[in-house]
Amino acid sequence: MDVHDRSTYPSNLASLRVEAPSRPRTDSRSAPPAGSTPSANDSTDLSSAAQMVTQAMQMPEVRQDRIAGLQQQIASGGYQVAPQDVADAMLRNLHG
Repeated sequence: MDVHDRSTYPSNLASLRVEAPSRPRTDSRSAPPAGSTPSANDSTDLSSAAQMVTQAMQMPEVRQDRIAGLQQQIASGGYQVAPQDVADAMLRNLHG
């Protein structure tokens, strides 16, 4: 319902704690009233991409345990990388 002429509102709206809109609504979607509880039929479906983004955002930015382990291996000379693994990783990065 669009209301364009506010002069037709009853004069007792203030006593009912109802405010007239300052401009007509053009959006058919509306937010639920403040203080309302969600219906049992309300649901949200996320795409698999959105689910992955949500999981990634919950992960710590830096995996300190992994970094510390690698630093110890490098410092002790025990960190070894197979040349084939390096070449594979380089090729994967080239292809996107």
